[in-house]
Amino acid sequence: MASTSQLQEQKRDLTRRLADFAKDFEDNTEITEDEKETAYKTLSDDFARVTAQLKRSEGSSDMAAKLEEGGCGDVFDAKTGKSITKYDYEMPSPLTKWGRKALAAQAVENPEFKKILGTNEVTRQRMPEMAFEIGTKDATELNNLMGEGLYGATGPTAAGQTPFLPGAFGPGILPDWRPGIVETLLYRLTIADLISSFATSAPNISYLTESLLNLQANETAEAATFPFGSIEVARTYAQVGKVAHAMTLSDEAIADAATLYNFVQGRLLTGVQRQEEVQILAGNGYPGVGGLLSFASSFTQSSSGSVFGATTQTNTNTAFPPAGTLGTGVVPQILPSLKYGRVVPAGPNGAYPDPLTVSLNLKDAMVDIELAVFEVPTHHVMHPRDWQRLVTAQDANQQFMNTSMFGNVYGVSRGPVQSLWGVPVVTTPLMPAGTILTGWFDPQTVQIARRQGIQMQMTNANEADFIQGRITIRADERLGLLVYRPPAFELTFLV
Repeated sequence: MASTSQLQEQKRDLTRRLADFAKDFEDNTEITEDEKETAYKTLSDDFARVTAQLKRSEGSSDMAAKLEEGGCGDVFDAKTGKSITKYDYEMPSPLTKWGRKALAAQAVENPEFKKILGTNEVTRQRMPEMAFEIGTKDATELNNLMGEGLYGATGPTAAGQTPFLPGAFGPGILPDWRPGIVETLLYRLTIADLISSFATSAPNISYLTESLLNLQANETAEAATFPFGSIEVARTYAQVGKVAHAMTLSDEAIADAATLYNFVQGRLLTGVQRQEEVQILAGNGYPGVGGLLSFASSFTQSSSGSVFGATTQTNTNTAFPPAGTLGTGVVPQILPSLKYGRVVPAGPNGAYPDPLTVSLNLKDAMVDIELAVFEVPTHHVMHPRDWQRLVTAQDANQQFMNTSMFGNVYGVSRGPVQSLWGVPVVTTPLMPAGTILTGWFDPQTVQIARRQGIQMQMTNANEADFIQGRITIRADERLGLLVYRPPAFELTFLV
């Protein structure tokens, strides 16, 4: 949609053109019929061109009509000089009541203009189609484009506030009005970037998995019976869910504050993207997304042959992101049951586990996954606090095992490394502190199915929006998650 300033510039251009037309008619006292037709065609062509420009700028004929009509219901009749409710014709453009402004009516009622049209009955009948709205509303509180804020009804003075300094000359000292809006900072999105996507045209997805593989190939004597193997397949289904967001703005807010309207659209988009990240990791399934952690019971677990033994744990009502997390901008998802495949016990007196012990457990988890899917994990995902404790771990000589605050390791200059055992570490506040996900994030393992990208729509026909002068804007997307190999992931819990 075009901004308010752009619309106003187009309307000012209409005013100048109409004034030029009126002036041309006044300067020509004797005009032939051919010249009359030429003048009429010029007006018609200009009207069509301006209408097309407005349609392109508005992007939507419904929205254009809403903005152009906001608050003014009268139509000026050039023949009688009175206001009427409507004409008995339809205008095939967004400007359905273009003939209601006094400026256009004055040009139409110009004596020389009327003289030109006086002998042409066809042109006289079509004259209403040549009057078009300049867009200057009446100087009243209800009809002014600036809204009630112009008269103080909703402005800062109405709430007992003032942008001016005290004192006799305080109102004469203007503040430094800074442009834009200071946005709330939100933490960076990371999870979706780890997983590949593909487009789908269906609301549900089905694929075959090899549920049993029994290969019996073996040495075979001459004329002996071949050994028989067998395989079995099973069909798996995944359903596409929806992430949605909506906001409502008044007609005045859209007309008077283009920056606010654009900001709201951006925030709707941000809200959908942030909830998408939560759904991909911790969604509970339809009507949302069955997230990665909803498969945790099938993740690889610490085996009896691991260095630290087979210790698992199930937690209830785990929130993603945790309560109290700053910069979320999202409604959290709560998993009623979350199974951890590995538990690292607390240190003495319930202290945070020793960072070296944590890192050794994560190496062990990597081996568990490698033995399950025969691939080395691609990422560790953890809370920034967990990574802080690991990256600042010190040995018995109080030397940093990663790099010191000066980028040195045992006196050798080296940049900081955000990886553990050669596997990149991704940090996000979405993951609760003490929960670490290690996995092979590969298209053979997990993928996002996108049924519909983020789309944005708006209407004034929602509930009582039309009669209350509001417009509802909404954004939504549809997607699903396919986890082909749950054993490619393991969850570690730090007690």
